[in-house]
Amino acid sequence: MKRIVLKISLLLVLPLSVISCSQDALDPTLSTVRDLDKDPISSETDLMYLTNGMYKRMRAAEYYGRDFILFNEARTDDAYSAGYSNRFLNVSEMNVQVTDAYPADTWLAIYRVVLNANHVINAEGITGNEEAIADYKGQAYLGRALAHFDLTKLYGQQHITGEGGKDALAVPYITNFPKNSDDALSFKFPRNTFAEVRKKIYEDLDLAIENISNTDPKYFTQKAAYGYKSRMAMYFATFFPEDWQVAFDAAQEAIGGNAKGGVIEIGDFIKQFEGNIAEKNSVFQLAMPSDDNLGNNCLSEMYNGLAYGDIVAQDGTVNKYEDDDIRGTVIGYDAYGDLKNLKKYPTYSDDVILMRHEELLLNAAEASMHINQPEIALEYINYIRGKRGVVLKEANEITLEAVLEERNLELMFEGFRFDDLMRTRQDVPENPMIIGESPLYGDFRTAFPIPKREINASGMKQNVGY
Repeated sequence: MKRIVLKISLLLVLPLSVISCSQDALDPTLSTVRDLDKDPISSETDLMYLTNGMYKRMRAAEYYGRDFILFNEARTDDAYSAGYSNRFLNVSEMNVQVTDAYPADTWLAIYRVVLNANHVINAEGITGNEEAIADYKGQAYLGRALAHFDLTKLYGQQHITGEGGKDALAVPYITNFPKNSDDALSFKFPRNTFAEVRKKIYEDLDLAIENISNTDPKYFTQKAAYGYKSRMAMYFATFFPEDWQVAFDAAQEAIGGNAKGGVIEIGDFIKQFEGNIAEKNSVFQLAMPSDDNLGNNCLSEMYNGLAYGDIVAQDGTVNKYEDDDIRGTVIGYDAYGDLKNLKKYPTYSDDVILMRHEELLLNAAEASMHINQPEIALEYINYIRGKRGVVLKEANEITLEAVLEERNLELMFEGFRFDDLMRTRQDVPENPMIIGESPLYGDFRTAFPIPKREINASGMKQNVGY
């Protein structure tokens, strides 16, 4: 079998491969290596394997199974790493180095998702049901867009003083794959700018929306595609203010005619994070089967596990919630007296919820404040507050700051906070692990370094400051 040796390390260890699955499409159990130069992808079943392999790679511990979510929580006003097992300590210290495992492992994990997506997208002459084939390709377009969006947020220079803005260096947007060893030798991936990544993401999102027909929230749906478009447009709007309208429109499409009805009831707020049953508010969640979960490497072990439990809550988190707010019950003291997230992702086999209906309302609410429609923000914020046990807001209480506060209360510990701080141009909050003053907005440390092995392999330009 031909094995490919690439100049660029993001694909260095990746032969042309298909990740296969058992009959249960959400229970991947077998990884096989296949020479696609001799035995190309040809059937609907091949696309199913590749698409399910994309999801399996998304739930790796180095990506959405744990690390990417905690990168966005462990350096905020909500949480930090106490370093009990030395995990995520350098993240909380704002001291990630070019040779550290976190930037290298997550870079590779996310580009592995891109590789699977590109195999699906570029497959030609596929036999089978045309609607199913289009659906798999649509899901792959969304997976590719999301992967590059996440890479850009983590490694891009858009928020760095002197480097940032529309023309800042982001990451390589990869849309193809080498078909054989000779092809691999000439494969090169320059870093795209933030503006270029934005353009390519929107193109992929529109193709995802056009092609996805799946309605199971454990896979990408058209609703999720609109939801991700709204999330991404809100981030892009920091430098492209016209995208606030894009964010609003996409959120409204995702919400559809079920704005209030899609909000989880107060009695089910905690329950939604337990186990692997999709509740009515689930837009997209990654399956964590009981026989194929991450074990000690899962979110649960970092948040509330007594063996590790590195991620602790900042003291001020409990004071953010009103007394009767069900969301405040997520936070509590563990057996060692540490304040922690105890109720979101409490066990190994809990699905990782990546998008909820409530986020769609919050996206639309925030965007509506930027397009001068605060009455919509009031309506949507109160839909959520009405099912959380707290007093509804009055019209004169709805400000952009109030909307952002509600977003924090609803989505705490779910992997949003650091990105929200950056896109709203806020400084890095203090935590007990930062030595000296906390970095201001624009500090080079707010972006991870490009991994050293990537620099060595490709000659890619390193981020400023590293």
